[in-house]
Amino acid sequence: MILTRITARNFRNLADSPIDFHPATNLVVGRNGQGKTNLLEAIYFLATTKSFRTPRLASVIRFGESSVYIAGALRRLEVEKTISVGLELGEQRRRVLLINEERVTLPTYVSAMSVFAFSSARLEIIRGAPEERRRFLDRGIASVEPSYLDALNRYARILKQRNALLQSGSATPAALDPWDAEFTDAGGTIQKVRGAYTELLARKFDAIVAEHGYHLRGLRIDYRASSADDLRSLRREELRTRVSLSGPQRDNLDFTIDGRNASEVVSAGEQKMVVLFLKFAKLELFREKFDEPAIFLLDDIDAELDLEVLEKLLSRLPSKTQVFATSAKERFLAALEAGAHRRLTIENGRVAVTRDFP
Repeated sequence: MILTRITARNFRNLADSPIDFHPATNLVVGRNGQGKTNLLEAIYFLATTKSFRTPRLASVIRFGESSVYIAGALRRLEVEKTISVGLELGEQRRRVLLINEERVTLPTYVSAMSVFAFSSARLEIIRGAPEERRRFLDRGIASVEPSYLDALNRYARILKQRNALLQSGSATPAALDPWDAEFTDAGGTIQKVRGAYTELLARKFDAIVAEHGYHLRGLRIDYRASSADDLRSLRREELRTRVSLSGPQRDNLDFTIDGRNASEVVSAGEQKMVVLFLKFAKLELFREKFDEPAIFLLDDIDAELDLEVLEKLLSRLPSKTQVFATSAKERFLAALEAGAHRRLTIENGRVAVTRDFP
């Protein structure tokens, strides 16, 4: 799949004008604070309706505005299509998803264009709160199984209603009983899929790390589910705390080395490499599922990455993988300049093409 053009309106500091892309590699250069990361974030938002930097979508809207809109022209399997996402804040928050100008559901929309992003912000996968790791898992699963979003939404609705009952102060064991079977079933579906995806991801991660001879080969990736099988044993505590104490919202993904939390024993540079290998593992799982490459976003390539390993990883990407990369320092983009590429310079949110090769 190839993103040929994007048009943003009110997205952070990006200018409201179309930007055309190279089908192979796009190198985005410029001084810090000019909008390099914003451009990659806009591409990610177009594909997923999410940000890879923050869970607060309101922050992507330009200061003083109340809505954001992004449209893109996409070529996939020789078929041209347009996709767009519009988000309006206010008393009645509204999101509009369009493919070829027709409204579609979220699972249908996110299956149209698939992107994977690496950035320093993604280090929260290793060192952040469990919520970050759950989000990492769920987005990976949705990339290969878009219908998984329906399962997440179903569980979220049940959880919200069950918690509302607990918080009402009038909850009783008898009142909770009707909810428990549905709660357990919906949660179990999510946890089963999360567990299976984690096993696939861990195997692919280990294989890629070994192939490239990276020294962190003892890292374990384990999914830890919060069981919802025995809700009755938690009933008294739930009535006291007025919140559901088990289920997918309390799951975690553990990264350990010799039984210790990986964030405590590896350097910041090594954490970046772990996240990078995880992204390549996700890319490979997507390619195996759909027999085509996804779009890859590499934000802020810097000296803490093992650039020799990065160059090898990039050289083995499936052919026709479209790559977008940013860096404030020219020498860190050298690994991507050997092949066909376009250099885009960004200044104060405005993008200009400065070179095409060939």
